[in-house]
Amino acid sequence: MKLPKPGFTPDWLFTYTGVMLLLGVAVNWGAGFTQFAHSLTLPSMEVALELSHTKAGLVITLTNLVRIFSTFTAGTMAPRYGSRFIIGLGTVGAGCAMIMLGLAQTYPLVLLSAAFMGIGTGMALAPMMGLLSRWFQLGDRGLAAGLASMGGSFAFIFAGVVVPWLVGSDPDDGWRHSWFVFGALAITIGIISLVFLRDRARADAREEQPTEITTGQDTGQDSERSQRAWPMAAYKSPMIWLATFLAFNSGWSQGVFNAFFGVYLSQESGIGLGTVGQLVILIGVLSITSGTFWGALSDRASRGQAFFYSYLLQAIAFALMALFPGIISFIIAAILIGFTLRAAYTICAACSGDYVAVQFSAAAFGLMSVGAGLGNALSPTVGGAIADNFGMNWSFALATIGSVVGMAGSVVLIRRPASHQRV
Repeated sequence: MKLPKPGFTPDWLFTYTGVMLLLGVAVNWGAGFTQFAHSLTLPSMEVALELSHTKAGLVITLTNLVRIFSTFTAGTMAPRYGSRFIIGLGTVGAGCAMIMLGLAQTYPLVLLSAAFMGIGTGMALAPMMGLLSRWFQLGDRGLAAGLASMGGSFAFIFAGVVVPWLVGSDPDDGWRHSWFVFGALAITIGIISLVFLRDRARADAREEQPTEITTGQDTGQDSERSQRAWPMAAYKSPMIWLATFLAFNSGWSQGVFNAFFGVYLSQESGIGLGTVGQLVILIGVLSITSGTFWGALSDRASRGQAFFYSYLLQAIAFALMALFPGIISFIIAAILIGFTLRAAYTICAACSGDYVAVQFSAAAFGLMSVGAGLGNALSPTVGGAIADNFGMNWSFALATIGSVVGMAGSVVLIRRPASHQRV
């Protein structure tokens, strides 16, 4: 039975759709530590394990390479076998890998932990964001994806508070204790997800289908058959591949940022870890509402326009860090990055059901996540090698290039909106 609701609230808020959205926020929170906590834990880990920037970047590269395979597999399997257990077990597994990373005493064990984190987060995030598309109507998907992406912002803020405090209390092992805390939280979220997630969406949420994929609504036996079909349509859509290319450029730029923001400021610019933590908190606070903003903008304008403007702001931020390193540039860059941090993730999740039937949205988002993961995987190692040989400001120049290329790709998407998208 639906609870009575005020007239100004969305009609899904007091239904199980609202519960699914809360679970989406929580899953993004638990898995987000593997993406956003490295900015603060890598400086201490480099010292404790005597790692070069290249080796530190390889840790993130391995996580994202494994996540690519995991994401693709989970996105493909979810529409056929259901998302609930894939998401729950993936989140629990990611939490166990975080604890394993905290216990690691050698570089090979660090790499093994990173690989397990990639498996877990890939299993959790792609099916979760794809599942939300099935629970929300077309005009609300960008908003829903933006709200769910707030979980990643919570991970950023939580890490910004916890890591400097624990490292300050124990400079040698504080980074390990941080991963213990992150892992325990992720395991708890995974267990909750196993209990409360549901694969079946509201009947009224399954509405528009892309005209290039279907000619009408599936009903009865056709609908049941489509729920068990392999999602080949997601891999045949050129627009899904374009969104995947845009996701790659976002991953490329943010991979450099996530890996080396803390190292760049604390080791090469002489800024204390406490100040770095405050900037990370600022980024996290700004990103809480930014996902909702970019998702809503993509609903009301177009996915391509939202992509373009987010890449433009990120290009400015990374260029400031590369060309004018200093506290003022870092503050401005933190504001711009915080405002756009979850933009590509949100827009990709929103358009995952635009160009294919919604039951294949998990597979479409999984393919986009592969693109983002590939960018995230390659750029930290490349950026670390550049930093070791030429200086870390050149690594952030590399991130700027990724944003500029993303702007160019966005123009193509602007010219080819989904046929049923509101523009």
